[in-house]
Amino acid sequence: MPDPYEATLVESLPRPIAFVLGGGGSLGAAQVGMLQALHDRNIHADLVTGTSIGALNGAIVAADPIGAASRLSHVWNNLDTDAILPGGVVRRIWTLWRSKTSIYDTPNLAQLFLDEIGDVDIDDLEVPFAAMALDVETSLAVALTSGPVISAALASSAIPGVFPSVHRDGRDLYDGGLVTNVPVLQALGMGAKSLVVLDCAFPDQQIKRPTTMPETVFYSMMVQMRQQVLRELPVAAESVPVVYVPGSAPVIVSPLDFSLSASLMRDSYGSARKFLETVTVDGPGLYRTTSIEDALGD
Repeated sequence: MPDPYEATLVESLPRPIAFVLGGGGSLGAAQVGMLQALHDRNIHADLVTGTSIGALNGAIVAADPIGAASRLSHVWNNLDTDAILPGGVVRRIWTLWRSKTSIYDTPNLAQLFLDEIGDVDIDDLEVPFAAMALDVETSLAVALTSGPVISAALASSAIPGVFPSVHRDGRDLYDGGLVTNVPVLQALGMGAKSLVVLDCAFPDQQIKRPTTMPETVFYSMMVQMRQQVLRELPVAAESVPVVYVPGSAPVIVSPLDFSLSASLMRDSYGSARKFLETVTVDGPGLYRTTSIEDALGD
């Protein structure tokens, strides 16, 4: 028999439900655990917005809202950092000398994700999808809602200094995380009546005070990534329910190091499942485990 709580939770979210997937490089593995927990509660996307790694994950969600968690688990479990980012220091120096702006020129990561759905246009996906990028000329956010999925995902995940910009629709585009890392307002603009936010920058988790240089860099990155969310979530929550799904406990890891994917998926699944078993949604508002502002404290 269906779980009565499951039915109540699904029915309490007005449709269309948007899944909003934020950027964060290798931390995007956490979104797979969140997606599995949502799937267990029969909560699936009617539309999808994503930035950077969230655009790569999000493209698969938009292509297969029901089976995305399983397909993404397969992708993330087979990611190998050396295969994604090939070559040693000499090759990176050579690439930088040749390109002048980036140390890699091979979109291996994006290709691994997009192999799951093939060479299709955004209009061919199961549900509406927007990948967020940055217009290099204007420094403004750009929502890519049509055309080839592969170029949209490549543009959204083109980290400046790491990957080259992507030329698309007459514009040079970079990673959208520079301006809109968690595109909640874009989802509202596409007609969402409920938002399910999958922020892989350790949502609602306290980041400890840094005591070493790596911790300081990590702390700075997390704070920067959260600022846009802090501004936009309260705005969205005034008009629609915003379910801010928790992830794993913070771990210090390079956004280009994919060695912790399995643990990030597992831990985020546990946190998200526990949250979804207890959360009660009753109209517009922000539904989360704790204050995001408090999570930035020491």
